[in-house]
Amino acid sequence: MKHIILFTLMIVNLGSCFGQSHNDFRVTLDKFISKQKDKLKVTGVSVALMIDDEVILSKGYGYADKENHLLATDKTQYAVGSISKLATSTAVLRLYSENKIDIDKPYVHYVPEFSMNKHFQENAPFTVRHLLAHFAGIPRVHAKGYSMKQERPLSRILEISKKSYLIAPPGTVNQYSDWGTDLLAVLVEKVSGQGFEEYMEEAIFKPLAMHDSNYGFLQGTKSYNKSSLTPTYEYSYVGSDGLNSTAVDLMRLGQIYLNRGKSATKQFLNENIAYSALTPQFEDAPLNFSKGQGLMWDIRQFGQFTRISKGGIHEPFYSMLYIIPELHMSLAICSNSNSSGAIHWRIYGEVIQHLSKKKKDQGTGTTHPPIRPEELSVNEMNKLAGVYSTDEGIVNIEKKGRKFKITFEAMGKTFTGIPYSNNTIRIKARLLGFIPIHIMDIFWREVNKEIVVGEQYANGHRSLGGVKIKRKTIPAEWQQALGKYQATNLQHDEYAHLREIELKINKHQILEISGQVEYPRKFPLQLALLPLSENLAIVPGYSFEFFAGETIERFQRDGQNVILLSGYEFTQIK
Repeated sequence: MKHIILFTLMIVNLGSCFGQSHNDFRVTLDKFISKQKDKLKVTGVSVALMIDDEVILSKGYGYADKENHLLATDKTQYAVGSISKLATSTAVLRLYSENKIDIDKPYVHYVPEFSMNKHFQENAPFTVRHLLAHFAGIPRVHAKGYSMKQERPLSRILEISKKSYLIAPPGTVNQYSDWGTDLLAVLVEKVSGQGFEEYMEEAIFKPLAMHDSNYGFLQGTKSYNKSSLTPTYEYSYVGSDGLNSTAVDLMRLGQIYLNRGKSATKQFLNENIAYSALTPQFEDAPLNFSKGQGLMWDIRQFGQFTRISKGGIHEPFYSMLYIIPELHMSLAICSNSNSSGAIHWRIYGEVIQHLSKKKKDQGTGTTHPPIRPEELSVNEMNKLAGVYSTDEGIVNIEKKGRKFKITFEAMGKTFTGIPYSNNTIRIKARLLGFIPIHIMDIFWREVNKEIVVGEQYANGHRSLGGVKIKRKTIPAEWQQALGKYQATNLQHDEYAHLREIELKINKHQILEISGQVEYPRKFPLQLALLPLSENLAIVPGYSFEFFAGETIERFQRDGQNVILLSGYEFTQIK
């Protein structure tokens, strides 16, 4: 309760600082967006901004459909990608506010038919809260069949879960998961007794006046890449990536949390529950490096401002929703092109710059102690050197005197790594062969006898990205299965991420799967495998991308080797 009171006073006191008219800024922001749209070659973008319960801007720029000269407006619908997850979590928290569920109870309490395999010993089930905060140990996605040409029922999520594996015990690692959010949509159906889309329309969209939000194939708005018309996948599972919405509707969704659960007519979410959603979860988890994961919200502290946000990409659609409690601000930006997000960050920055000027004592951001070059002990150098499974593929870190030679093998690039204080390594390259250029910083840390690495940002934020591979003897059954494989269970109504792979033993004497991801963009696939038995292996590590932490199965059918990877069934090519 003390936190709620302080939170309320903070909003009231700081909100009053910004209650002045924003008419001049409205004109300035309008011109800024128009200029940036043209500069960045964005085909269409819609923006909705509210400060102190006053709508400052609600407008579209460019085209929703350039070929048919359909202008973007504040009513233009976009495929908002992962912001769908926030709508789903709001439905779960609505049921929690009505005492129909308890998010700290195991998920199987509400969906008893759910089951999933695991390769570790811990038996504690994950809770609904674990799913809401992406700490359940669910894989990123079930890659096969996730991007579809035809709609599929949510019940399929339960079917594929029974044949799949968790990646880690609950409460261990923050693993962003579309799969986990789709399980929440199944929970909504079970508890409400309604179809998910029906419940969302009646219990969420109508009460929140989100009149232009729905699910299904997007009508009227086209998708573009650098001003050229480009296709997008038509359907996704509705819990994680199926929502069509407008900037205005997303702004209204953000206002519910900004106003401590209150809608225009009633207390829509319990005040404590709405506050909890904006509070970092599982901060003591052993592999939680960001420390900024709320209940489906991303939380970052910048000086006296708390940036709470949720983004969504449905290639090439890109959307962002921001709320800042201290400024009583909600901002939604939706575009149908150029998913780099440059225009989104520039609009957000322009708004923050305006609001910062209105608060004289506003700091520029959290300060962090400078890092310095620091020699590591021989023991530390030996401990850190090795081969890593990362979201960039296999990375080899070799000792080179008091420095490291770091090779990103999937990219074929090698850099110099200089140890710094605070367990970080500064990676440098040479421009034109002799000018040193700072590329990035990575951190390393030993957790549960594992060496984990990730990206270290200037603002102090850390993002987990890889784990050192523990070398193990490769069973004879895996060695006999080496070779090229072709996917044999592809269906006509899905977009294929993978078609061919190769199983091999690489130069580090580590089992590896290589290939090329084909959709939604092409990039090389390189997965290290750690055999657990003659039939099972795992992809070491945890990350945002596909496949990390997943369990791979090997068996024989009709005398041919078969590999199961994230739903894909690959049969060896003779």
